[in-house]
Amino acid sequence: MDATYYQKALKSKLLVLAGAATIALGLCLAPRSVLASELIGGGVEPIVSYSRQADAGMPSPLSWYGDDLSLSGTYSFQDRYFDSNNVGIEMTASCPSSGTFTVSLYRVVNGRGTLVGSASFKRRGFTKATWEGVGSGTYRFVCKKPADGKVVTSSDAAMYSW
Repeated sequence: MDATYYQKALKSKLLVLAGAATIALGLCLAPRSVLASELIGGGVEPIVSYSRQADAGMPSPLSWYGDDLSLSGTYSFQDRYFDSNNVGIEMTASCPSSGTFTVSLYRVVNGRGTLVGSASFKRRGFTKATWEGVGSGTYRFVCKKPADGKVVTSSDAAMYSW
């Protein structure tokens, strides 16, 4: 047998191994929709922080959307597609009065939202909330506070997945 035969055989084996590795990687990275739906059914507790230093170890976000907030009662951010397993929102809020408001995350399927979980945000200062293991998909963030005549604003609301 000549060297060409061995080169072809080696090339075939490498292609098979590369294909197997690609399939294995795809299975590892595929969203686990069953797990996400089970978690969403029971609600997913957010991880909330009030300091930007908590971001030090977070990987770069895959999906990222920026927006402004002007909240006097209820405000819904636009439905957005997030392409990874974890979803988060952060912002620095301003308001004439201290206190908190609620930010809720909804998974949207066929226009209908299902509550994933809610977090308490400060009316003044930085707050970040993340929901881990919820899966990729379309989500909506909804902010609510009592109608007390005060307006909560933010010009740096960031919504992302990683």
